[in-house]
Amino acid sequence: MSDKDGHQTLDLLVLWLIGLILLYSATIFAAAYFSGADMGAWVWGRHQNQFSWYSRPLFMIPAAYYAYRRKVWHIAGFMALLATSLFWFDAPATVSTHVSAYLEWEKHLFFANDTKLPLVALIFGVFVFLMLLFYAFWQRNPWYGLAIINAGTVLKIIVSVAFGQDEGMAAIVPSLSSLLVINLFAWFLWQRKRNDRN
Repeated sequence: MSDKDGHQTLDLLVLWLIGLILLYSATIFAAAYFSGADMGAWVWGRHQNQFSWYSRPLFMIPAAYYAYRRKVWHIAGFMALLATSLFWFDAPATVSTHVSAYLEWEKHLFFANDTKLPLVALIFGVFVFLMLLFYAFWQRNPWYGLAIINAGTVLKIIVSVAFGQDEGMAAIVPSLSSLLVINLFAWFLWQRKRNDRN
């Protein structure tokens, strides 16, 4: 089997895996809906499970990889996984006061505010961030893409702390841990590529 055939087979398997996980997401969502659950409260309760906070590199790294290889469906699939991972994990039995306070601040800022400007700004900011990120990898410029990830994450921390103050501090550790994983992965790839050249 040639390298090209191997890549095509792996790409197909990845799409099937994405489809299966999205089917799982739809199943648990539908089960909660038909059981009569308050869907807003159900999603919000599960969002408090920090596994969904720390799992982001699992989606961003392969999405960036497939942007580099210019595979639109794979990028869209991993972004769909990132969105639905919000409610994959059961609501935790106990929630730390820092996490609870941060989420309440977030809920008030984006959903219970008198103005929709913060929510619009959030959606626009995320959209611009993802477009710049994937454009960088699409143009085969991974270092530019890595710079965007770092800048975007640092900006998120600054905004959270500046506007959320003590509550916003809860965003620091998950954001920096994601950044650490992504940068270590980039460093590993750079070392491997440099060794191959040598």
